[in-house]
Amino acid sequence: MTPSQTAALLSALSRELAGMTRTVQGLEDLVMAHARLVAPADRAAVLTRAQDVDSLGQRMHALRQLTESLAEGRPVEAVVDAIPLADVAGLLRRAILARDAGEAAPRVAAGDLTLFD
Repeated sequence: MTPSQTAALLSALSRELAGMTRTVQGLEDLVMAHARLVAPADRAAVLTRAQDVDSLGQRMHALRQLTESLAEGRPVEAVVDAIPLADVAGLLRRAILARDAGEAAPRVAAGDLTLFD
């Protein structure tokens, strides 16, 4: 894959993630509306689900920012450092450190995309 193809793919992924994030936001709104209608005894469980949906939206937004920044040619280390979610940044940082330490990366079949190799 050429650098321009990689950038185009990352840009397309970023746009797809943006659309998915909007859908998740709509689901969060729906769950919150449901929380207002359920019996008080059930409200805590519904609010927990709403928090799960919110967390998913935040993670998708962070990944959208990551793919957008990589598509623009920013250095991967700087992009990962800018991720506001510590667990997502930590996961990606560990992948970078494994690469830098020379640990064997899993072999990928032709056609697979390796983001951090």
